[in-house]
Amino acid sequence: MNPALESLLADADLCVKCGLCSPHCPTYRQTADENESPRGRIALIQGWATGRLSLTAALRGPLDDCLLCRNCEAVCPAKVPYSRLVDRFRAETGQRRKPLAARALSSAVRKGLRHPTLAKLGRRMLDVAGHLPAGAAWKSLPPSGNPESWYGDHPAAGDPLAHAGLFLGCTAAVADAATVTAILGLLPRLGVGLSVPRNQVCCGAMDLHAGDAATAHALMSRNIEVFGERPLDAVIGFASGCSATLLEYRCHSETRAAETLSSKVQDVSRFLADRIPEERWDLAPLEARILVHHPCSLRNVCKTESSVETLLRRIPGAEVKTLPVKGRCCGAAGSYMIEHRRMAEAIRTETVDAILAQSPDYLVTSNIGCALHLRAGLQGRADIPVIHPVQLLARLQRV
Repeated sequence: MNPALESLLADADLCVKCGLCSPHCPTYRQTADENESPRGRIALIQGWATGRLSLTAALRGPLDDCLLCRNCEAVCPAKVPYSRLVDRFRAETGQRRKPLAARALSSAVRKGLRHPTLAKLGRRMLDVAGHLPAGAAWKSLPPSGNPESWYGDHPAAGDPLAHAGLFLGCTAAVADAATVTAILGLLPRLGVGLSVPRNQVCCGAMDLHAGDAATAHALMSRNIEVFGERPLDAVIGFASGCSATLLEYRCHSETRAAETLSSKVQDVSRFLADRIPEERWDLAPLEARILVHHPCSLRNVCKTESSVETLLRRIPGAEVKTLPVKGRCCGAAGSYMIEHRRMAEAIRTETVDAILAQSPDYLVTSNIGCALHLRAGLQGRADIPVIHPVQLLARLQRV
């Protein structure tokens, strides 16, 4: 057996098959199929790695169905590195036994979003996709942005508190320009200088989870180099899926530069909650019910979900609540909502029903994929703005 498979099995063998993870797995909750549970998938990986099971479409299907929400890791008593295990299985097997249509769609999504030169074309494609039966997530997209106006240095106003790098990710210009504009407007006013490197690239998460480890690691190396060139107090992410990936660069590269970058990464809400003193906030009152959705990546990897409520509770007059189905995945999972549309929509139903039961004036979430997915689920049922928490803070900050 080659060393890669031995290492894969070593991770898999940590699983004691207790099943405590199963109630927390979104696909198992939908199907009640053991193959669609974390321990079922681990058993499939063990069977394949030991040669007892062949790589067939039937074996591959449940492993591709996994959203990698990592809810299972959060409750696992044996601390099984489940996400690493699935990513490594996908890297070892590549695209073998994966349907041609699924391979083509995965490649198109990743390449369409990853390359800055395709950003405008990608946005046009998404606008067209919004009119297709499978394109609900892309209807009524927020305005796109021009990264050329974001790159460079944005000095702090007044006494500077810190200087941070801003990681944009591959969806900012296409679907999340409003959040970038809010950050570039708010943080300098609060005393935080920002640098937005031009040569930064996608965090690599989509390629990593699709089994293209070589491309993912190349993207990671580029970001490590770009952000490592600057003397920064922190590297801020605003899409929690990207922040989670950046935090784990140290797991994919043993270099000191990777460790340094990962140690500086903070989700923007955590950065604001930790770094900005109370006297610098001057938020206008807002008599509104604000419902907070916590993305899986913010809970299970960044582990900074409490920072969002801390910030929003600074708003005078606002009633801040956390979505009652806390701990449940909404089904977005990056490109999963496109590549596995039916399962993603089925998983989303519980979250949307819980949102409607609360009748909020605003729904805030810290990940653009979740925002798009939930906005699509709410269409035709309720007119609830779905925005990033920093957008709301930027609107209300008076100084």
